[in-house]
Amino acid sequence: MKNKTIIIILIILGVALLVLIGVYFIKQNKTTNQTPTGNGGAIEQPQSKIITDDFSINLPAGWKQTAPAIGPSAMAINMNENINDPAAQKINFKSYFAVSYDTLQGKNINDYLQTVKNSLSQTISNVVFTNDQDMMISGSPAYAIEAELAQQGANFKILMVVVAGQGEDVWVISFNTIKSSWDEYKGTFYNIANSFILKK
Repeated sequence: MKNKTIIIILIILGVALLVLIGVYFIKQNKTTNQTPTGNGGAIEQPQSKIITDDFSINLPAGWKQTAPAIGPSAMAINMNENINDPAAQKINFKSYFAVSYDTLQGKNINDYLQTVKNSLSQTISNVVFTNDQDMMISGSPAYAIEAELAQQGANFKILMVVVAGQGEDVWVISFNTIKSSWDEYKGTFYNIANSFILKK
């Protein structure tokens, strides 16, 4: 399907995935709590990067790489986050980011970005785009889109950073947190995005 990855990105931002992340988080917590830590148990070293065959990206302290849901190449959640928003608590939301691969499909980068924004607007009627900016990430042109949306009574703030790869390749780094935590996370999100390095 031509817009398959764009649809996957939209699903990442949707309610279904927010709920799945919450359920996953609960299961992971139970598993972690049952892991032996005595003489026979290995001590898990904190992970500071996500490294794949295609890219690497920094992982802040307290964040943990998780199995990607549905389509992303990589995903991480702030496992130690304490959410005060009752609506976000209800769906067990935790702030997260995901890295997805896509292609321009014959479009130039500006047309691709507009397609992403149009698709978001059509899928999530209350989305409001609050900031756009050009960036350079590890020598590659990139573009950041900030937006706000409401789902299941909770207000979210998202950041999508689209990084140009080789040829028609593009990589989309999607960040999501509750709106009231945006000021706390904004710098961290941009620092994570700026740490993205494509392997040649």
